[in-house]
Amino acid sequence: MKIRTIFLVILLFASICLVAQEQQPVQHKVRWMETLYSIARKYKVHPRDIAVLNNLRTGEISRGQILLIPLPEARVTEQEEVPLQDTLPVEVDPEIAYQRKSPCRDYIRSSDWEPVVSVILPFPETRTSSGFVDFYQGVLLAAEKMKKKGMSFLLQVYDWNEKPMDELLSGSSLGYSNLIIGPVYSNQIGSALAYFRNSNTKIVSPLDNNATVWASLFPNYFQVQPTLAAQQESLIQYLDPHNATLWVISEEGEETVSPGIRAMLDKNLIGYRNFSYDVLQGREVTQVLSGLLGANPRNQIIIASLDEAFVSDAIRNLHLLFAYDNIPIELFGLSRWRNFETLDLTALHQLQVMLPLSSYVDYSDNLVKEFVHTYRTLFHGEPSQYSFQGYDVALYFLDALFQYGPDFEDCIENFQLPLLQNEFTFVKTSPEGGYSNTGTRVVRYLPDFTVELLP
Repeated sequence: MKIRTIFLVILLFASICLVAQEQQPVQHKVRWMETLYSIARKYKVHPRDIAVLNNLRTGEISRGQILLIPLPEARVTEQEEVPLQDTLPVEVDPEIAYQRKSPCRDYIRSSDWEPVVSVILPFPETRTSSGFVDFYQGVLLAAEKMKKKGMSFLLQVYDWNEKPMDELLSGSSLGYSNLIIGPVYSNQIGSALAYFRNSNTKIVSPLDNNATVWASLFPNYFQVQPTLAAQQESLIQYLDPHNATLWVISEEGEETVSPGIRAMLDKNLIGYRNFSYDVLQGREVTQVLSGLLGANPRNQIIIASLDEAFVSDAIRNLHLLFAYDNIPIELFGLSRWRNFETLDLTALHQLQVMLPLSSYVDYSDNLVKEFVHTYRTLFHGEPSQYSFQGYDVALYFLDALFQYGPDFEDCIENFQLPLLQNEFTFVKTSPEGGYSNTGTRVVRYLPDFTVELLP
């Protein structure tokens, strides 16, 4: 009898201890890149409750800090499902944690997970005839397409000009974001990255190629606009150094573009010949070029210059040799040429110039036709370059979230999606840095005055 009584007392004591243990808050050790908002999202509690329980006067937390997480009674059963490594007092080696991640193909989409996607744009006061309004409309069409695909998410839109920067970036609703598209300009991107540097929020720079500077500093940053170097490297696949003589033509003393192109060719072990001249030399250059190019059965020429006057003169000289001396010429240029107004359009088409572009819309493509029709129907206007950009950026990253979840960056280098005016191929810039887009579209001018998109 005494033994049974003692056993019952021990059992009762153990039950009381177990209940007391279950009612204790969970201890969470803050890991790198976590914020108060991301931790609150993880445990599905309000960040204010965590701050009150831990006597936090601000939202600032630091790596290695132990936080008590209040869990409602209804969450007791879910508490057991929290990954052990988040509640253990021992810090997990990032390398080991990375190795434990499941392959992208094994990701199982949760039916109740609803990511928060925020868009930050500088809307004008009138909100009409603005590229940023067009961009936003493109985002809406992408969101609608993902909704039809079965994705559930919360889309938030913020006007950068509506509130002071600190008030906007420190707001709790923006802090819950899994993905932020924007802000637009490089300095604004820098401010946003400073606020979210310790979070798992992904930040996308959608328009400004000057924001590339941030790619090497923040691991959750995605630079959409490809660099000039990436555009130049896209030409390599169309060069044929084994069957053609490759030339790099530049202006004497040019130190902006030509050194980069020569370094690119050297890195890829592509042989080439240099020819530099002063634009003031006039027609005597044509005779010199005739002697150099005329002896070759095939010439591939890169004009390494962004100076409009020099590019115009070089094209004129090469066009004369092609049209009157029948010298074979395949000409390669740079994306900035599309903005030059003095280039001979006939020469561009007859020389079948190839240009690497950060974006290009092929209006014969069925996806483009469908988008244009839908855009006209809903917004009663023609889509601009901003409209296509907003659609491409939003669709790409929404689909990445949908397929691979909040850590989609682990799968981004193999993620391909047909887009309207972009090619996105993101590569990690450095072990500590973010991701930069190296995808470009190469077009070729044709003799019938059309332009084709090359594969």
